[in-house]
Amino acid sequence: MVGILVCVFTGSWIPLKETLANPVRVIVASDTILSGMITSLLPPNRYSIEAILPPGQCPGHYDVKLSDIEKMKKAYLIVSFRGMPFMNKTRLEGQEQLFLDTGGRNWMAPNSYGHGLNILAYELSKRFPEDQDEITVRREKAIREVSTESHALLERIKQAGIPGMAVIASSMQKDPLAWMGFRVVADYGRPEAISVREVVRLIEIGKAQQITMVVDNLQSGPDAGKRIAETLNVPHVVLTNFPSEKGYLFTLRENVNLVLTAGQKTKKR
Repeated sequence: MVGILVCVFTGSWIPLKETLANPVRVIVASDTILSGMITSLLPPNRYSIEAILPPGQCPGHYDVKLSDIEKMKKAYLIVSFRGMPFMNKTRLEGQEQLFLDTGGRNWMAPNSYGHGLNILAYELSKRFPEDQDEITVRREKAIREVSTESHALLERIKQAGIPGMAVIASSMQKDPLAWMGFRVVADYGRPEAISVREVVRLIEIGKAQQITMVVDNLQSGPDAGKRIAETLNVPHVVLTNFPSEKGYLFTLRENVNLVLTAGQKTKKR
């Protein structure tokens, strides 16, 4: 299991946000994975959590807005995955920031999501010791909910006969697909990085491995593998790599529903 490294950068600042007039601490997260995790861990009457990156947009192509910078300037704490390009453009000083390393794992996969909850609970407890007990209780509840839902989804996937099916997919979706039980026999990067030679290679692998579907990542390019799917005459599926406004568990269910539907189409062929 790959570990997750946590680094903290602090400057000299005064927490003006936590005053008698405004007791709610504002925490800004880089994206909806982290904002959802933090929301599940902290008591809502004491904290307000906001995300910068809209769930449907690519981190590598997102342009930071002035409103985003203003939002971060007012934050009590900024939490981000390390390597988010748009976060590097803010150049904020005097703000407390928590940077998390994914450890090469996709936190949309339930096992990695639960691991992330543990990491964040530990870090938030250090920063807000007065809420440590509640953070612990809320962490345990959140992990139970994710575990219960993931087991139910895996049972549906098993009954559908998906485990062991071969797929070609965006590299951004390898971990969630592996969690679902697929065999990812080949993967590819962003659309702009896929050459004609690479497309031909992937098609040859798809034929040899008798793949059942091609799975794209919404944020990095929903049509990246469409040509491959059309050539191989298999379903083309687009999954999201960030939770929607309806939350992580809802988005996880939606991703699973999409592959289940595609799997049923494959079986009917």
